This record gives sequence, structure tokens and C-alpha cells, in this order.
Amino acid sequence: MAESSAFIPWAGPMTPAAVKQSLTSRNGGHSAAQSARKGPNGISRPLDIPHFYGNIQFGSIRTPERPFDYSPPKKRPCATSQANENAAPSTSTSSPSPRDPDEPPEMRRKATSALSQSDTESTKRKSPRTDAQKIETILEAIQAQGWTLGCFMYNLFCTKDTKGDTIYRSPSHSQMVSIFLAGRGRKTVANIITQWMAHPDGRISADSPNADLMYSTTVPYTEIKPVRAALTAFSTQTIGKKVGDEAESAVQLSSGLHVSIGSKHPETKLRREDFGEKTIPRVQLVIEREQPVTLYLFNKIAMRKPRKREGVVIRRKMRPAETANRANLLPLMRGILYFGSSAPVELMNYNSRIGNMPAPATIRRELISLSQEEARTTLVHGQDPETAGFLFVDNTQNYHRQRDLRIGRETVMNVGMSGPYMEAPDVDVNAIVHPLACSGKKQTITTELKDGMLDFFQQIGQTPDAYLKRKLPVGGDGLTYAMLQQLQTYLQFHNDTFKSFEVMEPQLQVWHTKWKDVIRIFQTHWGRTTGKNTNPASLGFSAAKIGRSAPANMKKVEFYTGTQLLYLVLDAKLLDIWRLAFKTDDIFVYFEELERTGKLPDKETLLPMARKLYRAYGTARGRDHAMHDTGMASEWAQTAPAGTPWVPQEIEDSSLDLKKRKGTKKALGSAAQKTRKAKQKPVPKPCLGDFVLAQGIDFIRDGINSRKLMIFVARGDIGRLYECLKYMLFTFGGSTHTNYLNYVLEGLKIALLRGLIWNLSGLPGHCEEGDYIVEFFNRLLEDVVEQKSAQFDDIFIRNIISRNLRHIAQLKVAWRTGVGMKKKAHKPRDADTTKALQEHRDSQPPSNSPVDDQDTDDFARGVKKLREGALQTAVTKSTSNRQVFRTDAVAPPAELQAEVIVGDSDVPRDAGEDTSEDTSEDTSEDPSDSESDDGPSSSDSESDPQSSDSDSDEFPLPSTSSFYATRGPTFLVDGELIFDERDMLVGPEDEEYSESGNEDEELDED
Repeated sequence: MAESSAFIPWAGPMTPAAVKQSLTSRNGGHSAAQSARKGPNGISRPLDIPHFYGNIQFGSIRTPERPFDYSPPKKRPCATSQANENAAPSTSTSSPSPRDPDEPPEMRRKATSALSQSDTESTKRKSPRTDAQKIETILEAIQAQGWTLGCFMYNLFCTKDTKGDTIYRSPSHSQMVSIFLAGRGRKTVANIITQWMAHPDGRISADSPNADLMYSTTVPYTEIKPVRAALTAFSTQTIGKKVGDEAESAVQLSSGLHVSIGSKHPETKLRREDFGEKTIPRVQLVIEREQPVTLYLFNKIAMRKPRKREGVVIRRKMRPAETANRANLLPLMRGILYFGSSAPVELMNYNSRIGNMPAPATIRRELISLSQEEARTTLVHGQDPETAGFLFVDNTQNYHRQRDLRIGRETVMNVGMSGPYMEAPDVDVNAIVHPLACSGKKQTITTELKDGMLDFFQQIGQTPDAYLKRKLPVGGDGLTYAMLQQLQTYLQFHNDTFKSFEVMEPQLQVWHTKWKDVIRIFQTHWGRTTGKNTNPASLGFSAAKIGRSAPANMKKVEFYTGTQLLYLVLDAKLLDIWRLAFKTDDIFVYFEELERTGKLPDKETLLPMARKLYRAYGTARGRDHAMHDTGMASEWAQTAPAGTPWVPQEIEDSSLDLKKRKGTKKALGSAAQKTRKAKQKPVPKPCLGDFVLAQGIDFIRDGINSRKLMIFVARGDIGRLYECLKYMLFTFGGSTHTNYLNYVLEGLKIALLRGLIWNLSGLPGHCEEGDYIVEFFNRLLEDVVEQKSAQFDDIFIRNIISRNLRHIAQLKVAWRTGVGMKKKAHKPRDADTTKALQEHRDSQPPSNSPVDDQDTDDFARGVKKLREGALQTAVTKSTSNRQVFRTDAVAPPAELQAEVIVGDSDVPRDAGEDTSEDTSEDTSEDPSDSESDDGPSSSDSESDPQSSDSDSDEFPLPSTSSFYATRGPTFLVDGELIFDERDMLVGPEDEEYSESGNEDEELDED
């Protein structure tokens, strides 16, 4: 038999037409669309032949013609020969023609021989094509269609076109895609994704712009082109959406995690049995059911890979180790926060069990480590001769109440000492504070104070054997300051500088001084504490109108509530002054109308008005005008208009008779006797001045100085702060707080002044007084000592709590800030301010009414007391007791003498006081002073007592007030001008005394 063309090997690539023609010539019943032929290079060609196993109709996967689990039967191996895999199978059903018996044997042998040779050649197995050859064949076919690999894969799995219509897919196309996506083939989608993630061609270089797209949560994965970045972003965003959906499902009412407090959902109303031992297991079951993906992610975060021993997975029954030995920075921070907040140990144990924080013992060891590091840092800084520091000391105390009283367990007052050491690099206000270990010594006992100070000195590296021979400023409140000075007085005769405490420089701190000034203002300006207060200028009158009660103890007014009330009343008085200046009944409505009409005054208009009002209502000169005849025509009277004249009311006899008719006979007799005594008292005569206005001016002066001190402390303005302290020197001298007069008189230099204010945050406007910082630390320390029922010198308090106070305090603020909790700004008390303004408007007394003749000018009394010898006493005491003199000292040196230079006379106590003696004093004034805006000289004032049109003085004074007519009191120490009364009372905004010369800027800044 001749060789059939059906078994001729394919020698090369053929076109589909040639293949079809060849197959048609071999067998006309085959279809080219039903088969395929592979060339020698492994390139697949479509062949129009039927399937090897018959005409099988491949429709959808659910058609009856092809079962769901259908797979083509395996090809049976040929026993005698093996057909060529590229040859089309013969579908002819006719049998071979029978051998002709008449054919010669030679011919038969020849044919048989030829057939055997052909069978031998055809039965030889051809080597199979490799995977690379098959891929090459497929890629050539894709390229022949003008597609890329991406286009081919997209169109292979695409089911709708751009218009949204369903794309027709052939049965073979549907079948192959369905088998692949359903995972019924040998290679699944997971195998493909694994190859994509591991393929080297998908690697993204570090400098590629797509390097940040791995696991992206912001860029949609559909916009990411690299395969690795797209797959990771797809998984991340898909899981994120799933977790969100699970959370929404878990908070539904049907989940069981939601309870209702009100009556809106009675089916989920809170019951007592909802809380108990089964609460956590029940919540765990709900989470496992509603949030499986979320729970899986949390477990992957919190759990390590399970360990196996001999093929058995180890199960942990105790607290998981990962809560302690994995990333513990945030849990440890939370633990220190709980520890510093004195959280109950049960709460800390619970959080430790669930992995929110380490165990309490671990927190304690970490605090010990921090304390030791803080001690080493403080010691190194204190011993460094190139650095400087300030030491602050204050007393600490708490009432230790014992519940089980017996011998050794008495209720006592627990006292001690504490204080921080603050670094002062180049005396900068950006400070680093190092809390020291507290001491159990009592500050009020001199011997224990010495032991406590030696303990603090040792902690900063200053010992009798090794110390730096330089001044170490030690600050504190008034009591601490006085005790330190007393300690130096007792030890001044030691020859050693350290043993005599000459290295220590006591320093009075600002916050306690400021607090004491607030107490002084309350005591001076509160008014009557018994009976009805009818003086509108008093602080108590305004406080009663807005519903504020008097302080329980006038000798120790609470600082925060006291300053809030003080500044509220001060604001009301200042706004009332502006109301009078604009001649309106309601200042708020007036300015709202100006804003609505677009006529708001600008800064250039308001500044001259503010300066004029300040000189009339905020200076001692304005007070002197108010204390004299307010009916005189003057420029001041036009700025501060007088009230209605006061007319004394006489008591009629009928009113007295009415009182006599009441009560028994005995009562009537006693009443008549009292009435006769009352008649003997003369009716008060109207005074020339306005006492209420003068007292109001005194309150405004003191209130403005207190508020300016607050502002300058926050700004860190040492110079202006010192000006406020110099003003307080005189007000303390005129009040009952004479000790602070001696404290403020101590000479302080610039370096010591810079130690008054510290900025722990480094932010502008956040400066604080050193003793205020000490009080803050003491409050934290006292809370721990009270809770632990410990002593201030216990090891736990000294070595764990004291030195970590700063870290604990910062941690409390940092934790709130880190989670977005910020302190809300308090809105002004509009209701209180409006009420106070209304009372000021409706309660204006007559100008010359003797409502309350109490003298509220502490400044003038302080000046008088200094002139009468208080200043010289303070100078003598400081020079003789502050280690200036030894046993051979006789008198203070001349350069330490101090004197007070005042004007013509002392301040008159009332309008009728004779001041002829004081006006005879000779004063030398700079000629330029007589032409200044502050007023003429004393001679001008005496020669023209009624002068009101003088160009050199805006508010000329009457002749009886000679003290403030001139320069005013000036305080000199060591020949240096350190105080000028007009600097504070006239104000630094005056152009004559303004260093910058810009009066508008000075007034606006203050």
C-alpha cells in the first residue's frame, strides 16, 4: 500500500487554507473548525477535523449532552504501532481490501515488505514538544491577532463590552474559562497568582515611583499597573472593606453586642445579668461569628506562630508571652500613665491580663531604671563647672489618717520637703527640669531644714568635700525664703564657704508673691464683710451682684477662683469706663450697631482715648483728682464726669415715734434711750472729693498691675515683670503683708531675675513661675503619698516617684494630645460680665457721698512706711545678716546704702490735711520734667492752683496734692535707679519715658 498523505509528517508551517485543502483531500467529512494540528515547532494550528473521540457537542457546562463531571477519555496506547500525534486520525469505517489470491507471491512479498517498512517508519514515536515551544506557538498566534498578552487575558475573561452588552462566547471558550475559574483544572488561579508574586519581572525597584504603592490603601488598585503592587493593594483594600462590613454587622441590634439604656429598643434593654462572668465569653462568640476576618487579623498581630513538639501543637493556657516580650512601647506608656494616675491595682492587673500593658512589677522596674538615669543626669549637670542651675525647695504635707488606731499607728500630719533642679544653659528660659528625690525633713525646723538642703545639694553633686565655688540660687515661697535667710544667718560664722551656706543664694519666687498680692487686693478692696455692702467701688459689692460669695478665709483666698473673680470685676469696671466715654447705655449694643453700619473706630482713634482714660482712671494722679473737689472745671473732670450731688437725709421725728410704739414698755424705754444716743451723732457732711471713684481707681490700679504680671510671666518678659514687682514693693508695705516688703527689697540681678520664669514646653506664651512648677509637682507627689499611706522619705517615694514626676506629668499631657484630646478654650462669661456692667450702671452713688471712707491706697501707705524707716531697717538687716559682715564689721559700706527720693510731700490722707510742711521741701527737677505731659512742677502748681488749661499737663493737679505733682518716689540702690513711680502709674506708653519712642506700640502691647 502506498503511503497515505494522512501520515506524512508536517514539514513546516501551513496556512489555514492549505490545511483545510489537505484535510479535505484526505477526508471530505472532516471540519477544519473542530480540530487542530501542531507543527514541528510546537505551534498550534486550527484544524477542521472532528474530535478524536467522535462528534461531541460542547455547549454550556449544564447541558445534558455533556455531564458536569465530564472529562475526555484517555487515549489507549497502540499495541503494534503508535500514530503520529500530528496526524489526523482516520475516521473511515471501511475495512482494508482483501488480498487478491491471484497476485504473484513476489508481488505480495514486495507489498508486504513495503507495508512493513511504512508501518515501521510510522510507528516510530516523535519527541514531544516542550512547554516553551507550546508557549511560543500560542504567543505567535496572539501576535498574529494584533494583541498583547494583557489584551488576550482581558478579552479571554471579559463578559461584557463597553456598552454593557453580553459578549458572545463560543462553547469551547465558555468551557475552558469555566473549568479554570471553577478550579477544576490542574492549574488554578492560586497557582497563577503565586507565580505572579514570585516572578522576577514583577519586582519593583526602590527608586521607582511605584515603590510606595505596595499594599496601598489610598490609591485604588485599579489604577496601579505593576503586578505586585496591584495584587497587594487589591488584597489590602478588599480586606479593609470586609473588615468595615463586619464592624457594621457587629453593631447591629441583632448581633447581641448592643444594649439600650432608654426605652427605644426594649428588646436590647440593659439588664443586670448582662454583666458578669459570662459577658466576655458571650462577646467572644459574637465576634467569632460576626467578625471572623477581623478576629483573624487581631490573632495574627497578637499571636506567634504555633510551636510544635514532636508533632503536637503546644497550647498556651497561661498569659501569652507576646504581651510582655514583643513590642511593648505603647503598652509600657499606658502602664506608666495608669501608675502615675494612681489607678487601682485591680485595673492594672486586668489590663495586663488582656495584653494592654505590662505587669505592675514590670512597670515598677522600668520606673526604677528611669529614676536612676535621672539621678545620674542631675549629678553630672550639677558637677559640671560650665553649666548653671537653679534649685527650688518647698514644703510638702498631707494628713495621714489612720483607721485602725493603736500605738504606733497615730493620725499625724505627714510633712516633708521636695523640689526640682532646673538646668539654666546660658540662663535661657527653655529649661530642663530634674525632679529630685524628696526628703522627710520639716522645713520650719532649722536643723531639719539644713539636713534637707544638704540632701538636695548632694543629689546635684555639691558636697563639703567637692563643690563648685559659685552661687547656687535656691528659690521658694515666702516662708522658704525667710527660713533660708535665717539659716544663713545662723551659719554665717563658719569659715568654710559651703558649711556657712554662702554658696546658696535665696530667691523669692513669683507665683507665691503674685498669690499674696491677690490676697492683699481682696483684703483691701472687698469692703464690709459684715452687714450689707453698699459701696459700688468695692469688690464685694460686685461679687454679690453676680452671685459670688465672700471667701471663707480672707487671709488665704483660693488662687484660681480669686483671680477669676478679680479679673471679671476689673473687666466690668473697664468696660463701664468705655461706656461712659462713648456716652452710651450698653457698650455691646453700641459696638454691634457700629459694626453693622461699618463705622467701627480704628486703632489710631482708640489709642488716644485709651491713654486719656488710663491717666484719668488708672493712675495715682487720677485718684488725687477724685479725692479733691470734683466740681472744679478741669480737663480731668470732663474725662471722669462727676455724679449727682449727695444730699444727706435727716431722720424725721415721726419715724422715731413709730419705733417707740413697738414692743413692751421696757423695750420702749430702751429704744428711746438708743434713739437719744443716735440723735447726738451729727449728720455726716458731704465731702469735697469722690470717695467711691477714688476707691474704684485704687482697685483698677491694683487689678491692672496683677493682670500685667500674669501676662508678663506667660510671655517670659523679665523686665516688665520686675517693674510689676517694684510696684508691689510699695503696696505690700502699705498692707498687712509687711514680710513681703522685706522680701521684695532684696537686691536681685539680671541672672537671678531670669531664674524667676521657666518655660518647660518651649512654646511662646507658656512660661511659668518656678515655684508654681514646684507646687504642681508637689500635688502629684502628695497624691501618691496619701494613697500609699507612705512617708516622704520612704524608698519607694524617693527613688521611684519623686524623680519621675516630670515624666509622669508630661505623659499625662502627651497621652491626651496623642489621641487628639485638647483643652477647650473657655468662652468668656458673658452673663456675668453683662450683669456686672448693669449693676455698675444702675448703682452709681452721688459723687460726694461718704459711702465708705476706708483708705484703699496701699501704695501711698507703703511709701510713707518706707520713708519712716522700713527701708533703712531692711537694708541694715540684709547687710548685717547676709554674710556681708563678719565679727569685725561695724557699719554697712556706703555703696550699699539706699535712700528714697520723693517729691515735695507725702501723700495727703484726705483733702483737708495740712501739707504745708511737706511742700516746703526742696526738690531739684530736671527742667525737661516741667514741660512734660505728666504735669508741671510744684511751683507752677502752687502759683496757679486752679489752672486747667495748661498745655504742659493734661490733668493739672490742685495745690494740695504736691506729692504726685512732681517726679514721684524714686528708689535708688547702689546709685542705680531701679524704680520710678511714674513708670508704673503713668505707664510705659508715655512718649517721654518710652525707650522705643513708639507710644502706640507700647500701649497696645501692654
